[in-house]
Amino acid sequence: MLVSVALALLTGRLITLDSQPVAGVDVIVRWGDESVLGAVDTLRVDSFGRFGALIRDASGDSVTLVVNASPSSRYAGARLVVPRTRLAEELHVLLVPKRWPIRRGRYAGAEVEVDPSVALRRVPGLGSFGRSITTHVVGWMPGSLPIPVVLRHDAGSRITAADSVAFWDAARDVEESLGDRFFVPWSDTTMSGRIFPVDVQIDRRIPGAGITFITWDAAGNIFEGSVKFRSSLEMRIPAVVEHELMHVLGFGHTTAWPSAMAARTAQPSAVTEEDAAYAQLLMAVHAAQWDSLLVGGPIDARGAAETLPPRGVSSHFPSHDINPPLASRERHPRLGDSPDRR
Repeated sequence: MLVSVALALLTGRLITLDSQPVAGVDVIVRWGDESVLGAVDTLRVDSFGRFGALIRDASGDSVTLVVNASPSSRYAGARLVVPRTRLAEELHVLLVPKRWPIRRGRYAGAEVEVDPSVALRRVPGLGSFGRSITTHVVGWMPGSLPIPVVLRHDAGSRITAADSVAFWDAARDVEESLGDRFFVPWSDTTMSGRIFPVDVQIDRRIPGAGITFITWDAAGNIFEGSVKFRSSLEMRIPAVVEHELMHVLGFGHTTAWPSAMAARTAQPSAVTEEDAAYAQLLMAVHAAQWDSLLVGGPIDARGAAETLPPRGVSSHFPSHDINPPLASRERHPRLGDSPDRR
């Protein structure tokens, strides 16, 4: 009598953020307890990042995947825990290169050494360059770029034609540095698609040169923002405008590399090569997060989550100006007080 036996397979794929062939890595699967007696398989990975194995019957409700990268590999390793119930579908894991190749914009052709843990590490009093919520990197709602931007010319704001020209010159410089189109002039603040236009105005009450607010949902998707400058003078300083527009794109402060996002500096800088590399990396991660088969990667494993508001309330963090004194607490018209302020 013939007896059919159904064999359960684990299948997966390593996805490289720089779209290069996978080389110099293998996948180690720990099927149960990580003691010396636990079952362990080392799986080969092809150039497309694919790997597979028979699923072992072991105790525990999860397995551990270790992406083991050789010293010569262009990619960093990763470690993540996957529920056994998830093994019925293909597993996708992000791989981050050790050096980010800038392929577009002002710095095209350069390669910058990157470390996602540095970009996502929260520095007390400064926040982090990359924002994260649980396992998601924060970025604008997919399909929303370029972001509509409204410059307020009403009596309370008094943005002049010369201010507008200076603002848009700085905006185009950010786009040239990062290698994409991010901002488009808009005429009203009503909802556009799934996002609200970014509102830009002059407010002499703020103590710093400028302040930016962005709001995102539980999946890390930004859907609105606002920028205030103290006066026309600040709107005509390119580095100040670029700093605030980087905040609009979702990036915070950093002291880890030469950056336009340095906080409390008397000499603001334009967007740097390192800024461009980390910004492109984090935007690529945010786009990849929409893969329904994604189970994790180095950024998910190493990123520190931001301080979050009470459950069920969207995040709303102010990104403060580059020079003191610091802006006081502000109130969002729908979400209430910001939980993250300096």
